[in-house]
Amino acid sequence: MENLAAAAGAMGRSVVRKRAFEEMNKAEDGEDKSEMLKTLEMDKAEPKENIFYPPELEALGRHLGDALGLNEEEWDALQASLAQPKPERKETIKERWLRIEELHRRMDQEREAQDKADQEEIGPDYQAWAACKFRDDWNAIWSRSYGSYEDTTRIPAMRFTHKPAPDLGVSTHDTLQVFSAKVASTSGGLQWPLDVFGFVAIRDTIDHNRNIIFNRTRESCQILTEEDHDLLLVGPTRAVFVSSPHPVTIEVDLKVKGATESEDKDLSFLAVPLLCLSTRSRLFHCSYTSKLSTLEFTLGHLVSSVEATIFVRVIRGSWPDGFHCEFSAFGVRRKNIDHDKNAADIDREKIVLFDSRGEKGTVDNDGNIKLSRRVVSVETAGELKVSLKAWKVDSDVVEKEEVFTPLRAGLSYREIDIELCAMEVSVAWSLISGTPVTARTTL
Repeated sequence: MENLAAAAGAMGRSVVRKRAFEEMNKAEDGEDKSEMLKTLEMDKAEPKENIFYPPELEALGRHLGDALGLNEEEWDALQASLAQPKPERKETIKERWLRIEELHRRMDQEREAQDKADQEEIGPDYQAWAACKFRDDWNAIWSRSYGSYEDTTRIPAMRFTHKPAPDLGVSTHDTLQVFSAKVASTSGGLQWPLDVFGFVAIRDTIDHNRNIIFNRTRESCQILTEEDHDLLLVGPTRAVFVSSPHPVTIEVDLKVKGATESEDKDLSFLAVPLLCLSTRSRLFHCSYTSKLSTLEFTLGHLVSSVEATIFVRVIRGSWPDGFHCEFSAFGVRRKNIDHDKNAADIDREKIVLFDSRGEKGTVDNDGNIKLSRRVVSVETAGELKVSLKAWKVDSDVVEKEEVFTPLRAGLSYREIDIELCAMEVSVAWSLISGTPVTARTTL
């Protein structure tokens, strides 16, 4: 097509030059021939582009196409190819800068308007807004497969303690250890002591449901004081699965009890993602401010770990009345394993399984001690230490401990003797499944 256009342009220039010579020869002596000479001189110059546009082409008539040996379709194609718009005027540097400045100004205005709209939607408490947003997103993404947003995990502890584990997805896995959670500070004029109720839960990618670690109703509040504001944890109910780069989510909805329900106050409202990307076990702390408080968590990321479920039973004697008792667990790494400071700190961080605080009714009729927490994670390259501290007011503290080597399945037993009774500590070991469990999965 470009060849056809060039041919048409060349023929057009030839026709124009011929007409100019004819006009000049017809002119009588004395007539002004300057315009005719100018036309010829311009034609000698090298053309920069095709100067032969469709109107001129049409003026020459259809015989030009015949002269070029073009049929009707080729002639129409030639006209279409030459019907290109003339190039627009090139923008000056000044005009370009003015246009860019105007574009930036409009973008700034749009950004300010969006920020204002977001701020009005979010309000002064970003974390509370994020918690509401998390619920909406969860319902949109997960509710079809994993049930209701309020559902707690159906996956039990000791899942593979007594039965063979399937090959697919069941192994040692990275897990999240929850050591403690406390109300680090308050605002809004709250005064200690505080009657606190509500829940704290963790969601992982196995079933995306709540794995409860603290739960109190309005009728059974925990009293927090300025001296002791650690939450008495009751979970997790199973090991918390960690699968990088997917986060686990810490979900919190805590309130302070008022004289009436209408006077209750929101203490904390959170749903925060937590990424565990380390390739080695480590201890870490994180804090989140929302509503009228800042909550602080002490957590551990354990690599290649198994689940341990702990039971304590009185087997000789009787539980001593009036004794204060604390059972704790420690995940200890073996001394011949190189580890950094964060991993070493895990050895010293305790998991409180039970703290009687002078309460009665801690032992059932079969001698089983009702532990607040039972499930912990233990690194396969480490050990589990279970510790007992018992004392009366103004009396010496009795301390005993037993160490367990982690297993992939089955049970381990140890005995702890104190002056008035002997207790059996049993640990149920289980591998961990990384296979998702939906609302329809049969366990």
